[in-house]
Amino acid sequence: MISSPSTLKTGAETYSSAIADAHNYMAWLVDQFSEYLHGRILEVGIGHGSYCALLRKHGDYLGIDHDAASVAHAKVRFPDIAFAQCDILKSESLAAIAPKGVDAVVSINVLEHIEDDEKAIANLVNVIRPGGHLLISVPAMAALYNDLDRLAGHCRRYDTSRLREILQRQPVDLLRVNYMNAVGAVGWWMNSITRPKSLNSDAINRQIRFFDRYVIPLSKSVDPLFRSFFGQSVICIARRK
Repeated sequence: MISSPSTLKTGAETYSSAIADAHNYMAWLVDQFSEYLHGRILEVGIGHGSYCALLRKHGDYLGIDHDAASVAHAKVRFPDIAFAQCDILKSESLAAIAPKGVDAVVSINVLEHIEDDEKAIANLVNVIRPGGHLLISVPAMAALYNDLDRLAGHCRRYDTSRLREILQRQPVDLLRVNYMNAVGAVGWWMNSITRPKSLNSDAINRQIRFFDRYVIPLSKSVDPLFRSFFGQSVICIARRK
């Protein structure tokens, strides 16, 4: 499911404002990666910037985004944390940001916004030191693609086989690829019926707050039953050779 270049969006227009305060969801997601977070940590596509508060606990953190406004906003919110503007499709820009390489690259809901996602992944792998890790979360399942995806500027939703195929062409060992958050996937599908007109509407933000406060425990408890075939996201962990 591909969007035309003219519809691609950046920065704050790609997410609902309530997601920046979805602390239970963010903690659950970062916990998927915690075993592999250490040393120099590079978060790509910081968006609202809130993941930095969790990621910085694990190592020497740097957050980057190609959107200047997102970087400026993050610097105001978190003045003691390092952020920089960088386009991950430009290998020379990444090399300048991390000349000595990094131990972990974290990409949370970024690749779905990039038409040439394979080039982006290759560039990210190139800045990871041997033994370091590429940690990815992306929206799952093409069948769930709906108006919310279009409003967010998503080029696609993923299945596990697409990420496996891309990463098999990279110098990495694939440690884990699975679906996550089956209950959230049902909620996302329901929005294909209601057909929201705004990603940042009161209704969508209330939905996010309700899910984060009340539904996360249920989703976490049933997640092991669905990881092999159904979920709102795909989690991928790969180790650099």
